[in-house]
Amino acid sequence: MASQEEKQAQPFADIFDEDEAENSFLLSKPTCLIILGKPGSGKKTLARKLAEIWKCIFIEALEVIQTNIHEETEYGLKSQELLFKGQSVSEELVTEMILKKIESPEVAHFGYVLSGFPSLSEEYMSVSQQIEKIKNLKLKPDFLINIKCSDYDLCQRISGQKQHPDSGQVYQRNQWDPNVIEKHKKEKDQHEEKNEDEQQEEEEAAEDPLAMSEFLHQLVQRPEDILENAEERVGMYKDIMLRPLE
Repeated sequence: MASQEEKQAQPFADIFDEDEAENSFLLSKPTCLIILGKPGSGKKTLARKLAEIWKCIFIEALEVIQTNIHEETEYGLKSQELLFKGQSVSEELVTEMILKKIESPEVAHFGYVLSGFPSLSEEYMSVSQQIEKIKNLKLKPDFLINIKCSDYDLCQRISGQKQHPDSGQVYQRNQWDPNVIEKHKKEKDQHEEKNEDEQQEEEEAAEDPLAMSEFLHQLVQRPEDILENAEERVGMYKDIMLRPLE
């Protein structure tokens, strides 16, 4: 009776204690995001940064393949076997790994940032079927972020990329082209009144050690980054992917 009288005396007291509030928070749905955009628009880069900021799990095809291989899971061993044979990992296997990761306890707790799914490839599932998979996920996305970029600017950016074969690192034109680097230096001298962030970015691009190193001549252009192929991929995205997503 005494406890009931106390409750009546304090009608506005919080009925949840800290433990209950924390438990309620832990049982609530975590934030889940999907990053969309044309090929080469920077989906993976944005997804990785958002995952770091939101403390979510970054999910992307290459990432899940590497994780499964490192952890020597059943999927990882299958992927490793295919790669040792000089074959690519099938779309079916990659899709299964992505969906398995989304259903993992880790993702159920932290949420996810998904990039590269739906996939432009329809080797295993059509775009519409992939979208249906997303709709039926237990952890449905809370936010869909669509990166928009003009076709011309995007294709010019992609065609200016080169890769270092040994490290796999991809470099933009302003990191490897001496003419562009020199142009940036001149622009910097002509425009002294710039904020510190812009100056720092230009200095990083101009002083990139790779541009002046012996590795410069080793950079190669990937087939998918050739201008004609980049234009074809962007056109394919608009024809196959864009309408179903909208």
